[in-house]
Amino acid sequence: MEFMSDMLGGADAGKPSVFELAAQTKMTELLEPALRHITSVYAHRYPRYLVRILNLHEEVYAAVMLVVERHYLRNYGGSFTEHFYGMKRVRTRTVGGSRALTSGNVWGSLVFLVGLPLVKSRLDQYYDRISGGDAARLLGGAFAQERHSEANTAADADADGSTGGRLSMRQRLVRLLAIVRRLFQRFYPHVNFAYHMATALYYVAFMFDRTGYSSPWLHVLGLQLRRLSAADYRAMDTRTGDTSGLAAPPNGSVLRALRNGVARLFGGGLDVLRVALPLAIFFYRFLEWWYRSDFHRRVQQKPVPPPPMPLRPHPDGVGVPVDRSVCALCNRPRTNPAMLPTGFVFCYPCIHRHVTDAGTCPVTLTLATPADIRKLYADA
Repeated sequence: MEFMSDMLGGADAGKPSVFELAAQTKMTELLEPALRHITSVYAHRYPRYLVRILNLHEEVYAAVMLVVERHYLRNYGGSFTEHFYGMKRVRTRTVGGSRALTSGNVWGSLVFLVGLPLVKSRLDQYYDRISGGDAARLLGGAFAQERHSEANTAADADADGSTGGRLSMRQRLVRLLAIVRRLFQRFYPHVNFAYHMATALYYVAFMFDRTGYSSPWLHVLGLQLRRLSAADYRAMDTRTGDTSGLAAPPNGSVLRALRNGVARLFGGGLDVLRVALPLAIFFYRFLEWWYRSDFHRRVQQKPVPPPPMPLRPHPDGVGVPVDRSVCALCNRPRTNPAMLPTGFVFCYPCIHRHVTDAGTCPVTLTLATPADIRKLYADA
């Protein structure tokens, strides 16, 4: 594992490997769906309190991650997933002899860690809505109903304008929105491609030591990812007091002491997320595997009940022949076999005639009707 961790690291021991970067990126991608799944499970149990949160999950998740990421950037110099994999962010230029993050670096990192993914997700959803989604991309523009509605709106505005000579303010606004929507629908796929291509190119360039930045956003901020050193771990172990930034110097008052106590609890709770969030991801992935595997179906499958005990022949009924291929009613080899729910097999004409006349099974004298007769298409 030590060899795999240092692979592609070169002579720079502080440079993260491609495996560490891929792991922390994958973990970041799994956080949101894992928490969404847990929220949806409990929303079914407590819909009064959690349905609204589930409907605004992305905004609520962004707000929570804003607090979490700010805490880890201020106290550990990296995002939550970066710190989990033993990495930190450092400035490429020293300020005051230090490469630690400043307040501006923290807020700039939050913009790209929390704000950009939220905006990107909303733009993706909006593009799917106005373009018709996957159906329109696979089957053509017939499913893009929004495009037709835009054309109709623009046509109506033109018609109204041609009769009156001038467009009203509302008509101009509708026409402008339609134009912006068409431009967005046309150019957003190219912007999305450039977004992912830039990320991939920086990733490959970082892998082969062509750049010190693992993403374009870190390049914009002037930050690089480095491994945590032994001195960093010792500083974390010796850190005491509040880590949330909410505490204030004690002055002997009860309110100040209460505030500092809450701040310590809040900071400690955020530190616990180092264990809680990975466990949530593991729980999500385990459930995903469980419901897709055969083990889930085997556990849910009910055992096959044992067959019922065979009915014994009645003393007053017809005798059962020793040769099982002989009909008990005509004492000849069965033709066109049929059976009753009692389990005895007869010739179909014989048993149909007997059940119609007597209404019982000829062997057990159990009540039977012609509807109970079942044809057998293979005589065993």
